Amino acid sequence: MTHLERTPLSRDRVAAAALDLIDESGLDALSMRKLGAALGFEAMSLYNHIANKDDLLAAVTDRLYGEIIEAYGQPDGDWRAKARAMTFAYVSVAGAHTEAVGLLVERPVQSPQGLEFLGRILSIFEAVTTDVRTAALAFTAVSNWVVGTIVQEHGAMRRLHAGEGLGNTDVASEYLPIVRFRDVCTSDLTVEERFSEGLETVLDGVQRRYFSN
Repeated sequence: MTHLERTPLSRDRVAAAALDLIDESGLDALSMRKLGAALGFEAMSLYNHIANKDDLLAAVTDRLYGEIIEAYGQPDGDWRAKARAMTFAYVSVAGAHTEAVGLLVERPVQSPQGLEFLGRILSIFEAVTTDVRTAALAFTAVSNWVVGTIVQEHGAMRRLHAGEGLGNTDVASEYLPIVRFRDVCTSDLTVEERFSEGLETVLDGVQRRYFSN
């Protein structure tokens, strides 16, 4: 019997193994049978710690939020510095678990680590407003842009990996400036450049709209 098989199961261990499987094969490939095999247990043993497949995904999502909180740490600075740090913590975890991004995007935030994540968000804006509605509007403005950008970049990378690159053959001469503009948008600018510029623009807008007084 191996050390892995002798290690007792726990909810956290099951969630960690599930996230590994998602990273390796994608969310759709996750099953209780495969997860049990990866852990060295019968699938039925998992139900001592996980109620069902939906509960398993909730546990994995909770683990992702825990990773974001850990990556965020305790940054210094004003609200913008902290918002920037939280954004990059979120992006780093999403980048490390691209196949699991949908769990962060689509599932409601209701797990312990998810609520702790929102608590950290709220503390960022408490430095500049006491109005929870203003904090919520500022957060959603930033988060909607961040999530949209992550989803867009992830889709673009998948298309490039699939060989769906841009082609400029048979383009009429009057469209060449437009093609050049397209190529700068999609190819010349790095992912980091696009993201950093976009984030600072969004933060500028949030500051002017909500916190300029």
